[in-house]
Amino acid sequence: MKRHPSLVIILLALIGLGLSAALSRGLYLEENQVIISEFRADVTQLASAFEREVVLNLEILFAVKNAAAILPEMNADLFDRLTARVLERAPAIGAFAWAPVVPQENRNEFVQQQQSWYPGFALSGVYDEVATTPVEHVPWLVPVQFIQPIAANRQAVGFDLASEKKRRAALLRARDTGQMIATAAIELVQDQTEEKGLLVFTPLYRGDSATTPEDRVARHQGFLNGVFRVEELVNQSINVAIDRNILIQIVDRTEGGEDVIYSTGRSSDSHWLRKLAYEVPLDPVAGRHWVVQAMPSEAFVSARRGYLPALVIGFGFSFIALLVFFAVRSLRQNAQLNAAKRELETISLTDALTGLANRRHFDLYLEQEWARARRQRQTIAMVMLDIDNFKAFNDEYGHPAGDQCLREVARALERVVRRPTDLVARYGGEEFALILPNTQDALAVAEACRLVIQRLGIVNEFSDVAPLITISAGVCSLVPTPEMPPDLLIQQADEALYEAKETGRNKVVSAVPTLQED
Repeated sequence: MKRHPSLVIILLALIGLGLSAALSRGLYLEENQVIISEFRADVTQLASAFEREVVLNLEILFAVKNAAAILPEMNADLFDRLTARVLERAPAIGAFAWAPVVPQENRNEFVQQQQSWYPGFALSGVYDEVATTPVEHVPWLVPVQFIQPIAANRQAVGFDLASEKKRRAALLRARDTGQMIATAAIELVQDQTEEKGLLVFTPLYRGDSATTPEDRVARHQGFLNGVFRVEELVNQSINVAIDRNILIQIVDRTEGGEDVIYSTGRSSDSHWLRKLAYEVPLDPVAGRHWVVQAMPSEAFVSARRGYLPALVIGFGFSFIALLVFFAVRSLRQNAQLNAAKRELETISLTDALTGLANRRHFDLYLEQEWARARRQRQTIAMVMLDIDNFKAFNDEYGHPAGDQCLREVARALERVVRRPTDLVARYGGEEFALILPNTQDALAVAEACRLVIQRLGIVNEFSDVAPLITISAGVCSLVPTPEMPPDLLIQQADEALYEAKETGRNKVVSAVPTLQED
């Protein structure tokens, strides 16, 4: 070796280059995994937001259908009043339409009646798709009788929904099952653009609820249907969150094929990385099976790559030690900074003693969920809980025992309240609070908390209620209206808690809201 220093230099250089290449490749592969994980997480989040928007709009259609079902009859004025204000709040729903079942023998009578509401009314359709049967021989029609908004959808009035095979298949399935059924993606009669939409049919029957297919056929009177534009559903839920370097497609696989009903771009373009394609299946959408597919572009991946692998391989063995040193130090500093950041965030939102959400976290979460409940017109509930005779317990057994009692109570409450959307917080001292969004029976939750605390068996000989630690709870549930402040929920739950304590403790009292929804 001493005779051939060049060989030593070459050997060390090769070793350095090998280590550099190995390190560079490792960093490259790890970076790939991070990019893929972030991409999939983003797509999953977008799919969840889109799915929530679809479900919300289907619930709106279902609510309108229930309202229509109790009407003795349907006419243009009733239909307009039933649907006009709903459409103002649901931009993803292009229209609501009412389409009765009209036997062929009643066709002329129906047309005459419609002409009294809509002068110039005429039946239309695509009857060439109904095998070879002429329109006059079709046993029944399902023409659009009323539609709202009429100004933008006048062309659809009189269109026989049963004349086109996709619509007809959905109509028959909805009628026979009694469920909301969506068509495959179609071109809307009233829409002159290439945007795809779908119709969701919900059947109405005469009399009480029909329970068998035969009964449904015999008592079926028509359909209330919503016109949904897929692009608008996307715009309302995820449009602003879509990275333009990601191809997002909504694909219908109901019939076993790949029917792309929405796409942010052309999937045939070469810059999409098909090997990184990812899809998220959605829950059935009115009988349809949809998936959200996504592919990143080369630009998406490139924008998220760092320079460290290139620097390592570029500078080689001469700077390998320096690069490793700076890389390790940088990673250590980043880890310390991230740890410090996480610790600060935890401290700012967490009660140090119990590990529950603190008062600041409680206030922020209540404001967020109150706004959501008001926007979606959903129930929000609050439970205020207080440990009975805790001051006596703390004075007699000492503060360490009191702190341990608070921790055990906190853990017990977390075991009862387990939904991701619920929040358990330490409100102050020995008082705790539960925020329960979209909960129908908050009283049962509070009672479960009371029982589980009692079953902890923490001895309290100085309680005038029971020889064990117990709690009193106040419950309030309401649907927020625009004029209600969030403090109303706290106030009424606190008043119910006060009543529980004044009337014997170790009990749950429910408040009666002093303000009602519109």
